[in-house]
Amino acid sequence: MTFLNENANIRQFELIKFINENSSDEHVISKISIVLRRDKIEAPYYMSTVLKLSTCIDMPDTGLTHAMDMLTHHRMHNLTEGKYNEIRALIIDAEGDGQVKITKEENRIKMEMTSKSDEEFQNLLEKHHELFEIIDGLVG
Repeated sequence: MTFLNENANIRQFELIKFINENSSDEHVISKISIVLRRDKIEAPYYMSTVLKLSTCIDMPDTGLTHAMDMLTHHRMHNLTEGKYNEIRALIIDAEGDGQVKITKEENRIKMEMTSKSDEEFQNLLEKHHELFEIIDGLVG
């Protein structure tokens, strides 16, 4: 699977999917944060995305517990009004649950997603694939 486009811009969600699918660690934790804002004068339609992958190796028989941040990727976007509204609608229509938390303020919407296993991560990818594809499509 290629996660780079012709200009070597990393597509965030393809990258995190690639790492998760190709990792043999049992305890890979992913955290995804998407923040939409429309309160800045210089960038009236703005989005920030942060992806974090961590892993934890727990081997009680050898006395080893090790946690490691594997990846933190932060990307900021100035959006057109149309693209902002498209992404906003997908976030607002998403259902919050144990893995997904959505907070809404007057000028800000935040969606946080957390998975603690490959199965939970796959469920997030399938459930929100349209949102992830739109955001990845912004880079080319």
